[in-house]
Amino acid sequence: MRQRHRLRRASIVVGTGLALVLGAQPADAAPTDTVFPIPIAGISVSTTGLPSSGYSYPTATTDPDTPGVTRLGLPYAGVHVHWRNISTGAAGVAYLDHPGGTSVETGSGTVVAVATAPGGVDGINSRIFVITPGAGVWTVP
Repeated sequence: MRQRHRLRRASIVVGTGLALVLGAQPADAAPTDTVFPIPIAGISVSTTGLPSSGYSYPTATTDPDTPGVTRLGLPYAGVHVHWRNISTGAAGVAYLDHPGGTSVETGSGTVVAVATAPGGVDGINSRIFVITPGAGVWTVP
């Protein structure tokens, strides 16, 4: 009688384990977007002399299919992103010269960055003065 209970328990454990292994879906690695928690804030003065203020959140996109690469993006161009990989010590500056973004080889690990816009940048119809730089941190696969 005891032998039947052991056999029954063993078959339940093996069956459950087999169902879990065969039923598990493979992990789908999708790109990850990280929005800088501190935005770039600034004031612009138009050609009419009227001031306006605004802010923008830079993004860092990583993809497990391209390890060690970060795509930096911002809704507008003319921003410098100073980054440092604190896991490897690598550092650099990326200039976002178009709204589509720029890919940077940061290496794998934890990356910290500060996004700044040069003071007094001439926009399309205004002059932009940056008040605070943006900042963020993300992990690159």
